[in-house]
Amino acid sequence: MKQKKIIIIADSVSMPRHGVAYEETWIHMLKREFPAYDIMDRTARGSTSTRLVTEGGGGADLLESYMPDIVILQIGMAEAAPRLFDKRGLEYALVSRYMPPRLRQRYIEYIKKRRVRSPEITDVAPEQFRKNITAFFERAKMISARIILIPILPTTDEYARKSPHAPKNVERYNAIYRETAALFENVTIVDPFRPGIDINAISIDELHINPEGSKLVFNALKPLL
Repeated sequence: MKQKKIIIIADSVSMPRHGVAYEETWIHMLKREFPAYDIMDRTARGSTSTRLVTEGGGGADLLESYMPDIVILQIGMAEAAPRLFDKRGLEYALVSRYMPPRLRQRYIEYIKKRRVRSPEITDVAPEQFRKNITAFFERAKMISARIILIPILPTTDEYARKSPHAPKNVERYNAIYRETAALFENVTIVDPFRPGIDINAISIDELHINPEGSKLVFNALKPLL
């Protein structure tokens, strides 16, 4: 009998950190629940959809090189986050390349006090995000891989306080997820953080879920595997 192969592509939301042991992550819970499955963990902090189309040459290291039966995809927070600096702009180049570290830190602190993170400045622009995930969904379809998509989790109160435009951007990118997924029969959206869930109660900090949050993800995924 063919062993089911599952590849997990996720960001730091799903990774262990201070206060969340590896054994308390939903990824470890899945491995414990399904020991007969070949579950490949390709999580990376700060992951964006750019990985889907570049890693290993055109994204092969996250798909074709492994030929999975199922892809669990949980990324988006990093690319939807409003930023102070446009990484493609002159200011960012001057700050990152030419300012001495001490001066750079002082300048960034100065900017933080006088500038709100812009919803129009993101690591991956919305339309590029759409292109990236569309290409990935299409490639998955071509190899008969099913995608289980976890949307970007809602913003905590603390995150929204620090970055007022973040909730709007999260919804903007999640809408792109929904619109694109609707075009592909091989893509299923599962939302562990459905309305009624208090995101603040299941978060360990402004951006990351605690062990209870991991259990929600695990319980949402389990019936689909």
